[in-house]
Amino acid sequence: MVLSILATLLRRVHREQRGQVLWLTAFLISVLGGMTAIAVDIGGLSAHRRDLQNDADAIALAASLELPNETNTRAKANEWAGKNGVDPAQMTVTIIHQNPPTEPNPKVRVELEDGHDFTFARLIGISSGTVAAKAAAIKSSASGGENVVPLGVTQNTLLGVGLGDEVVLRYDFSDSTNGNTGPIRIDGGGVGNCSTSNAFCDGVMYGSENVVCAEGVDSGYCDGPTTADTQPGNLIGAMRDSIDYRLDHTDAECDEFTEVFEDDPTTDEPDVWRIVEECNPYLVGGYDSLRVIIVPVIEQLCNGSCEVTIVDFALFFLEGFGNGGCTGNDCEIIGRFVRVNQSVGLLAGTFDPSSFNSFVRLVE
Repeated sequence: MVLSILATLLRRVHREQRGQVLWLTAFLISVLGGMTAIAVDIGGLSAHRRDLQNDADAIALAASLELPNETNTRAKANEWAGKNGVDPAQMTVTIIHQNPPTEPNPKVRVELEDGHDFTFARLIGISSGTVAAKAAAIKSSASGGENVVPLGVTQNTLLGVGLGDEVVLRYDFSDSTNGNTGPIRIDGGGVGNCSTSNAFCDGVMYGSENVVCAEGVDSGYCDGPTTADTQPGNLIGAMRDSIDYRLDHTDAECDEFTEVFEDDPTTDEPDVWRIVEECNPYLVGGYDSLRVIIVPVIEQLCNGSCEVTIVDFALFFLEGFGNGGCTGNDCEIIGRFVRVNQSVGLLAGTFDPSSFNSFVRLVE
């Protein structure tokens, strides 16, 4: 009798526990389902916001190329909104004009707003929301930096020079100015050839290690010297070895001017080209293109070993040697002058519309 009662009680407890397990399982399934639904909606919202931010970045960068012209900047923003599938009615464009020292560079700010539909949040009464993104870009001039080639081209040399025109970056010794043919000392001087340690050769082959700045640049942008000493003398061996290095170490895909530069499709500004991405030496992962060089622009050459002032920086495509190669007193170095609106490895400074190159970057 007792055993029968115990068996009955055990069966009842088992049935009750089984019911609790079923209820708990159903509860957990509903919770997990809700969490999954929330995760799907949050993931969709995050992806939408990320896409909108990418659109804002692209529009701001493209528009900033037209600064400080407000009409062209707004037109370019609308153009690139269309290219990115953004309704201009959902976009606010604000242009901040250059006003040093508080605003050293012209700036364009792009703010986007778009509706977002939820999938599962509708079950709790939330059918849609708003996604927003903003980006701002400035246009600046080069203040200075390292990796420049220690050849000083004078301001007068670049007067009236057009896009792609050939410029003499190093004169024949017979055309020298008071013993100077163009080279300057940034990392140090050099003689002879490049077979031994030679600071000048290293600077021409690889770009300078030391930072130099343009005159008048705020130290907050560039804190290096704005002057350099000239390197008088012929330096035939050093020039030939170091220039040959750049010519020989440029990949065949980037050894022609038309392979490296193209019309800039993002700007209406005249006479501005763009470095093809694969041949841009200031980006990682492309071809080796050592023919693209940055050269300091100096006020003028002086007499003997003396100090010259750096006033700007200019971009060139290195063509090589002039007629006669590089022997004896003949060693002209020729480059094609280029203007671009993109980063060329220099530090950004205050925008100067008369600068030989400018570039844009995101600041928000």
